[in-house]
Amino acid sequence: MQNGVVLILLSVALTPVGDALSKDVGANMPPILVVFARYLVAGAIAGMLATIWRVPLAIPRDVRVPLILQSALVIGAMTMLIIALSKVPLALAVGGFLVAPIVAVVIATLAFGETLTPARAIGAMLSFLGALLILRPTGGLETGVLIAIGGGVLLGLFLALAGRNRLGLHPIVALMSQCLIGAAMLTPFALLHISEFDPSMVFHIAALGSLTASTHFLTVAAYQRSAAAVLAPFFYFNLVIALAIGFFWFNEVPKITALCGLSLIAFGGVLAVLPARQPRNRSRFSRLWAKPVTVGRRHLMPRPGPLGKR
Repeated sequence: MQNGVVLILLSVALTPVGDALSKDVGANMPPILVVFARYLVAGAIAGMLATIWRVPLAIPRDVRVPLILQSALVIGAMTMLIIALSKVPLALAVGGFLVAPIVAVVIATLAFGETLTPARAIGAMLSFLGALLILRPTGGLETGVLIAIGGGVLLGLFLALAGRNRLGLHPIVALMSQCLIGAAMLTPFALLHISEFDPSMVFHIAALGSLTASTHFLTVAAYQRSAAAVLAPFFYFNLVIALAIGFFWFNEVPKITALCGLSLIAFGGVLAVLPARQPRNRSRFSRLWAKPVTVGRRHLMPRPGPLGKR
């Protein structure tokens, strides 16, 4: 569990940086073109790393359909997020996107039978309430927020499936496959806007692709080491980093309610990873008061159950 938590924390620390860069690039290019370029570059980087590290690129036939489904979900989610970033402030778009962990926990618990301890449930809810407090919804939801929430639902489905269907692929192969499959899916839409490509954004797109490769690699590796219900609350730290970036990059000043929300997010995340209380193993001590069983002239102690074996 600990390895997965460290990896997901690194991923969520880098993700808002990529979102802010996407927002900047999206101001000069159509969002769909940004997503296409982002994942094409990330897939190319992953392919080069796989070649350098000599990682086998063969994908077993029985995992190809789940891989395509997961790729479609994550690309759809990120497309909706980048569209939302072009319509609303960074923190607002990221906050709406953070329904993903709740969706992942619900699916992993109800559909896949993962353990949801009271501490994890309370921690997830506290983090969710903290996100709501930061977003401070008033009146009706903006179109950009609704798009971000829709992307969060798709991402939650992806996270739940990624935690359940461990495809057995090397993380770098999974990353390359998802990015290139996603770029292929977006190609027809990107070609419609190819004339609007801004050559001055090449460096930004390269940096964006590198960040995408890093965050996706870390996320896939994390979900190969820990359950979805354990990792889900940590995604709320996306909002913590997004608020900081909003302050330094876009001059957005957090208010008292935002600081209270951050406290709830941090506390909920810590609470959610507290180790579950294990039932006490009494079989080791049962022999202290167990009475011998007489069989003929022999006295036998009761045989311990499986938990009593050393």
